[in-house]
Amino acid sequence: MNKEQFLQSFLEDNLFIEKGHLKEGEAQKFKWTDPRLNDLIEVLKLAIDGIMSTDSETITCRKINLHLNPKT
Repeated sequence: MNKEQFLQSFLEDNLFIEKGHLKEGEAQKFKWTDPRLNDLIEVLKLAIDGIMSTDSETITCRKINLHLNPKT
C-alpha cells in the first residue's frame, strides 16, 4: 500500500463527511498532493509519511507539533 492509498483508507471514514472535511465520494479520488487547508488531513499526511519513511515517533510528533503550532 502506498502513501496515497493509506491516506484514502483513513479518509473513507464517515467522520470526514459528517464533519464537513470532505464531500461524499471525494476520499476515493483524493490525491496525496491535493492542496487542503485542513489541519486534520495534513496531520494524517505527516503521520503516514513518518510511518512510511521509518521516522521515529519522536520526530513525527515534532513535525506534527510544528505544523499545529507554527512559530510566528
